[in-house]
Amino acid sequence: MKKTMHNYRKLLNKNIMLALMFCLTLGIGIFTNSVQVKAANSLKIGNIQAYGGSQVAFEATFKMNGYQKIEIYRSTSGGAFQLVDNFTEEGELWNTYSEGWYTVGNKKKVTCYADNTKVAGQVVFEDDSVTVGNRYSYKVVLTCYDGSKITSGTVSVAVTLDTAEILNIYSADAKKVKIKWRRVSKAQGYQIYRTEGKKWKVIKTIKSGKKVTFVDKKVKKNKVYRYKVRAYGTVKGKKVYGNFGYVCKASLKKPTVKGAYKKGSIYGPALNNNQLMQVRRVVQSFKTNYIKKGMSNYEKAFIAFNYLNQNCKYATRGWQYNGANTAWGALVYGEAQCSGYARGMKALCDAIGVPCYYVHANKKALNPSHQWNQVKVDGKWYIVDAQSGYFLAGSKIWRNEIGMSWDTKGLPKCSGSNHKRGGFYGI
Repeated sequence: MKKTMHNYRKLLNKNIMLALMFCLTLGIGIFTNSVQVKAANSLKIGNIQAYGGSQVAFEATFKMNGYQKIEIYRSTSGGAFQLVDNFTEEGELWNTYSEGWYTVGNKKKVTCYADNTKVAGQVVFEDDSVTVGNRYSYKVVLTCYDGSKITSGTVSVAVTLDTAEILNIYSADAKKVKIKWRRVSKAQGYQIYRTEGKKWKVIKTIKSGKKVTFVDKKVKKNKVYRYKVRAYGTVKGKKVYGNFGYVCKASLKKPTVKGAYKKGSIYGPALNNNQLMQVRRVVQSFKTNYIKKGMSNYEKAFIAFNYLNQNCKYATRGWQYNGANTAWGALVYGEAQCSGYARGMKALCDAIGVPCYYVHANKKALNPSHQWNQVKVDGKWYIVDAQSGYFLAGSKIWRNEIGMSWDTKGLPKCSGSNHKRGGFYGI
């Protein structure tokens, strides 16, 4: 929950209501029906958002001192307002997290997130006692030391299931289409829709909230299909549905994406022509669905980086199994070691026009067998290690802190420092 609030407050502060797809992807929920209402000069509430099917958060701004008690009132689906929780300005039990401090209300229903150990200034209230299928309205009441009260306006939001965004979709053999989507909390299952033209049809109902993959075998060669997915649940005997996510395409035509798709390829010297064609089909689907006209090289590289993290896991058995040291292992089988991640990143970058090199550590490195990429963004070259989670790191950190060493002959000079929006570990 604290990680969720970190993202929520970051979005509010930058006035961003929807982050970049996957990133796809990439685990952020869809917020709905944002409403902001101004109240008395000393108290405003707004920016209400629902997520996860079980949480509502809204922002409150206090511009006065001298109040003794803060009360949160809630109305459910048009009913009367009732007290859901209360706080005092100071004296609560506060805990720290990455963005500041938080405390739980006296009734243990609402959490307050603040910049310091006071329910004052600009704060976020999060209600964890809501359920899917209801619409909730909130207002805040301040009781001052002299007994007077100040009441805010109201904000409202409907709590729905989150959106089941498609994370990966492709046909590696032109005989079937594989789909993977983001798991939705509180979902009882999912509906998969498909169309070849304008008419959408439900082709599969998944009766499990935990299953997030489907293989469509009822497809034909040289066809292009579009898919969308939505989650469903049951509230008081009635079915409720989440919103549809992005519509994604799956092409069973011959891929045209550029890259090194001949035997002896940098994507895996041991890969045969059939495996290379499968890699090419996956890369084609990635480019078609996630790369849009006008994107910067930073955006393209970041989406490719996230795509690998979302759809490939570390191959614990070893690089010898299932092509774990190749782009086929990373992009088709979905398991790879560092070499597979690096070759997969190279294949993705080649297709989307991001300059990229495949780099191997030398015997002086802390791990002489490690492999990664070097990519060009904003006119400079940086380190990208999708397997370890480093994005646009500088060479000084890579050498001095990570302990890597490599032969730079034939490679462009890498930036010594991290990119201003890169260098982080983990995603």
